[in-house]
Amino acid sequence: MKTISNKFWYVAQLKPNGFHKAQLNLHQQGFECFMPMRKVTIKHARKFSNDLRPVFPGYIFIRFALTQGNWRKINSTLGVNKLISFKEGLPTRIPEALIAGLQDRCDNKNILKPINDWQSGETARVVSGVFSDFIVQIDELLTGDRIRLLFEYMGQNKKIEVSSNALERLF
Repeated sequence: MKTISNKFWYVAQLKPNGFHKAQLNLHQQGFECFMPMRKVTIKHARKFSNDLRPVFPGYIFIRFALTQGNWRKINSTLGVNKLISFKEGLPTRIPEALIAGLQDRCDNKNILKPINDWQSGETARVVSGVFSDFIVQIDELLTGDRIRLLFEYMGQNKKIEVSSNALERLF
């Protein structure tokens, strides 16, 4: 017999650099949180470093039941600015299918898994490595998770090979 939960997903806006504080305090209060992350390469002067960044910067998904009165304390939680609402006084529900789809695309640490259904000719953006932020075209799918890319660099067409997790689909 399947139990129907009255808990749903909502979204809260975070204070600047408040993610870790908010997540810690929300978990201590018994709320389930979800913030999908992605691996990116950050350029600092002439150095590159790999880091994790949120897919939706400044926001965190929180699961709770509106019928329980304790959800109101989310707005006064350290790191949280406010629950997003479009109706007066009630937070706006996020579709379960959206969260389920995001969670399916993430690993057990909420980091986005690489896209594995690339097609030749598709356009993408490089999100990690020395070619970070370049817009490229998929030239050829290689063995494993390697992909050959075609892009223009200094007026010439170049080909490079990268891991599929270094790419982000452009819609």
